[in-house]
Amino acid sequence: MNWTYIGIAALLPLAVALGVTLAAGAIQAIRLNRQGGASGEALHRLLHSMALVFPVAFLVVSLWDGRKVWKGLAGVAVGRLADQRTMGLLRAGGHRFLRQDPAKAAYWYRKAAEGGDAESQLLLARALNQGAGLPRDPAEALRWAGASGNQGNADAMVLAGDLQRQVDPGTAVTWYRRAVEAYRVRIQHRDPDACMAYGLLLINGKGIEKDPVEGLAHLYLARRLGLDPFKVLIIQLSEVSLSKPQRSEAAQRALAIQKTLPPQGKS
Repeated sequence: MNWTYIGIAALLPLAVALGVTLAAGAIQAIRLNRQGGASGEALHRLLHSMALVFPVAFLVVSLWDGRKVWKGLAGVAVGRLADQRTMGLLRAGGHRFLRQDPAKAAYWYRKAAEGGDAESQLLLARALNQGAGLPRDPAEALRWAGASGNQGNADAMVLAGDLQRQVDPGTAVTWYRRAVEAYRVRIQHRDPDACMAYGLLLINGKGIEKDPVEGLAHLYLARRLGLDPFKVLIIQLSEVSLSKPQRSEAAQRALAIQKTLPPQGKS
């Protein structure tokens, strides 16, 4: 547990609960004052009321403030695959009240992967291939990448191709070609990540004829469609090997491709 974060996160519920308690105490004090009675007894009743209000207010505000977290934890407890995958991602990167723990991330990926979640199968395959949180096992990584790819996950198809590229080039090409077709469909839905992945396949000649200019055009298109800013570095690295005229041609090509895409929401 990230106790520092938990301590900071508790400040808001604590402050709100304290404010509610003071307000309730003030109201109770006014009411008791109007009723009269012994001052000692009145003080006792006031403190008793405030002691009851504070924990209830703190609990209510804490549950409301962290409602998404609690909902997710409940989903993990009942075996909801998407929530198990999310828990794995949280443990992989370390987020909020959870410390980074690759081994526990892999554990949750496996739980969701065994339940049939395609995205978790890909995440588990990557962890196995990289040895992140568990021993490196390319053969097992290939098995899970293949399972995810057979559910239509294009990124898993590429990983399966990469894992077989040296030992079985023919099968690798088959995986790449399947990924190419899957990305093309997603590009029609204006998916920036699909544009980037497709562009990288073109640049590297995986499952499709190598074409660095066309590949860079799709990377530019990905940026135009709202690519995550953290991934822009990939575009910058891909530009290095191309001349200025080639980069200019790629930019023009990206604009032309974008004009052929269906309008947003109509693909």
